[in-house]
Amino acid sequence: MSETTIQTVIIGLDGATYDMLDHLVADGIMPNLGRIMEEGARGILASTIHPLTPPAWATLMTGRSPGNHGVFDFIRVDREGSKPSYTLATSADVKVPTIWQLASAAGKRATTLNYPVMFPAKPIDGVVIPGYVPWSYLGRAIHPRETFKMLKAKGVFKASEMSTDWQHERKAVQGLSENQLTDWVEFHITREQRWQDILLTLMEEEPSELTAVLFDGVDRIQHLCWHLIDPATRDDYMTPDSVAARELVLQYFRNVDDYIVQIIDKAGPQAQVFIVSDHGFTRSGSRIFYANTFLEHAGLLSWNDGTPMDDQGRVALDENTEASTLIDWTSTKAYSLSSSSNAIFIRRAANPGDPGVTDAEYEAFRDDLIAQLLDFKDPDTGKPVIKSVFKREDAFPGTQTDRAPDLTLQLHDFSFLSVLRADQPIKDRRVPYATHHPDGIFVATGPGIAAGARIDPLFIADVAPTALYSCGVEVPSDMEGKVAVQAFAEGYKSDNPIRYTEGDEAAAGDTDDAALTGDAEEQIRERLKSLGYL
Repeated sequence: MSETTIQTVIIGLDGATYDMLDHLVADGIMPNLGRIMEEGARGILASTIHPLTPPAWATLMTGRSPGNHGVFDFIRVDREGSKPSYTLATSADVKVPTIWQLASAAGKRATTLNYPVMFPAKPIDGVVIPGYVPWSYLGRAIHPRETFKMLKAKGVFKASEMSTDWQHERKAVQGLSENQLTDWVEFHITREQRWQDILLTLMEEEPSELTAVLFDGVDRIQHLCWHLIDPATRDDYMTPDSVAARELVLQYFRNVDDYIVQIIDKAGPQAQVFIVSDHGFTRSGSRIFYANTFLEHAGLLSWNDGTPMDDQGRVALDENTEASTLIDWTSTKAYSLSSSSNAIFIRRAANPGDPGVTDAEYEAFRDDLIAQLLDFKDPDTGKPVIKSVFKREDAFPGTQTDRAPDLTLQLHDFSFLSVLRADQPIKDRRVPYATHHPDGIFVATGPGIAAGARIDPLFIADVAPTALYSCGVEVPSDMEGKVAVQAFAEGYKSDNPIRYTEGDEAAAGDTDDAALTGDAEEQIRERLKSLGYL
């Protein structure tokens, strides 16, 4: 075992929100987290403009906003060809160093488990096991290779239990019936246990000063089971199937509560621990906005002949067909490619006579489209559907702005849009569903943390410099995020002044493009389709 002392631990709970955690604490489901939140520091962690897993976690890992780190979605859209295409967002799309690289460059070890856009792993002094990697490829994705061999020898690496059946997930993101929810929750209970086993083994055998793990079942379970545990709705679902699913969901959260204490105990009394989420959660509205259908009705998009009408209340296709194959690109000027991004792209005409919008027309065209979107009302309620429309230079300023979507939508109910064809731009949702909310969580505990502090809202980019400060690493002066000084005790801050250095990305490790093999990219693409995003 290494003599390395764990200094800083980041526990990511994907989609965790006080709106649910406070109820679970009050009901005795998560007493450990309740005690930690009461005794430590607690505050809201505001997510990215569009609160989505890849850009939000990339912001947390880099201290930079999407306009500077370059990740906007699960995919990277290429608009240079005769028609739009896309590939998967990978570690090559993160154009600035992560805190794992910065810590490594500063002579610290780092361990990061299950975080997105970390594949292929960029080498650091420490361990990288990326998230969103197919189980059949996961062993080859681990850095370094020797760590994979150790985990296999210890019997804690069980790749087949760290992924799931894609057909099941594809159905699940669209919504499952009550009698299918138990299998969904049971899988995530097992999966989180696998990550916990790996984490505790690494903390024992190969400890790192900066250690991070991401439990993403919180997000997956809340999407489909929020209505079963939300005090406002849970009493409406009392069938045997609903009761059985609800008990499993509560068991999942009990387990996570236990994991947190196990991690803190294993880290030791000297470690500072930060429990964070990429975004919050909330119940979704009862209607689905079909963005491409809206654009069709506005005369800005055409479908290929034979494109079916969706009558199932879906946001993406169940089968392995991408939305881009449904669109007639000869006459389309605006389009949405993924439900996850809530984005609309405007097609630019490269040459006179080409399909799309000319440079001279672009600003007026975009302003007119924004006005139409904001003016769109649900015919059943008469209320606006879209709360805000963000231009890319406003939502994502920075060095990577040109890679961002032209428009990003925030719906009044915070829902994801649908990319499918329908007979109307807005239709009923068929099953209960919950969605992302911009307000995530920030909880800190350990020596030097301000006891019982209720701090002002932080921005998700603030976690990166805070973790570096906690770990004794100089903070790059050009980071957008700021150290969460409110979270630390006055005496600790006096004894440990923040040290800054000029940003030097080259010193943080390789940030050049890294390519996926064709096999790996196809497997991950299939997984994202199965999750319903593509």
